[in-house]
Amino acid sequence: MSDTDYLKCACASCQGHLEFPAHALGITTTCPHCGIETKLVAVADTAPLPTHPPAAVVEPPTPAATVLSPVDSAPAGARPKKVLKVVLSVLVALAVVGFISFKLWSQFRRAAKTVEVVKGEPKPPPSKPTASSSGKAPPPAPSATATAELLAKGTPPARKPGEDLQILNFEVQKAKDGNLQYIVGVVTNHAAKQYFNVKLEFDLTRKDGKSGDLATDTIRNLAPNAGVTFKASVIGNTAVASAKLAKLEGEKE
Repeated sequence: MSDTDYLKCACASCQGHLEFPAHALGITTTCPHCGIETKLVAVADTAPLPTHPPAAVVEPPTPAATVLSPVDSAPAGARPKKVLKVVLSVLVALAVVGFISFKLWSQFRRAAKTVEVVKGEPKPPPSKPTASSSGKAPPPAPSATATAELLAKGTPPARKPGEDLQILNFEVQKAKDGNLQYIVGVVTNHAAKQYFNVKLEFDLTRKDGKSGDLATDTIRNLAPNAGVTFKASVIGNTAVASAKLAKLEGEKE
């Protein structure tokens, strides 16, 4: 037993047993059992055990609360608050991850739909070449299609020595729906330089014997060693019996 008198009381909150020096009587301290502040009071049936005369008692400067309260004791409710903060942090992190995942999924879906649309688009038919760098002649003009009626086949004039422009073939066609008539064929450039504004002119003879009508067409650009198709419109409804090339000229580069 030390030189100090000790008293006993119960915590006002949890009724836990408290023992304190007599000089701490009446002060408020933190209960080491429940962490709630309680007042140190004297119990009626508990008497101090004197070990020396009261006059020799010297009050220490350190309050009893430092003896009774652990340094690392946490106040009531501190642990639930920490757990709540951890739970909230986890929920926020999950929300952020979910939002980022949703954005990535949306972008992936848009990209997948774009690929599907591109795959679903019909591919354009490959264009038929009308010329080659080797100078090979292009294919002959196509015969009348299902939407046209062949009226007459033309005879292209022979190419003269030194001539760059040449008509390879042509024919007179009429649209099955309506009275539209036209001359289609192939014109080629044998020169090493391109031609501009190539003009074609045909003399027409109608089935009723009338002559003197013309059909014309202009090709804006004719590449060197290349051939292109032309389509000269015929004015008038009377059927054409024959056509003859009257003019073929252009501006050389």
